[in-house]
Amino acid sequence: MRKLSPYLKALVGFVAPGAVVIGSSVLDGSDGGSTITAAELVTAGVAMIVTAAGVYGARNAPTRPEVEG
Repeated sequence: MRKLSPYLKALVGFVAPGAVVIGSSVLDGSDGGSTITAAELVTAGVAMIVTAAGVYGARNAPTRPEVEG
């Protein structure tokens, strides 16, 4: 798990937008909800790649030292 931990945020950033787009693709408002169109698949793929790249490229905030009280 330690080997994957630097990439977990990017992995979630990859899966989450794709799940949202695919989930909305099967609703009644989208082409009757019967199929996922090619345009919806392309939109999901682009959303997944762009979001994952942004999450992976963003730096983490520096950690604050523990304050003893």
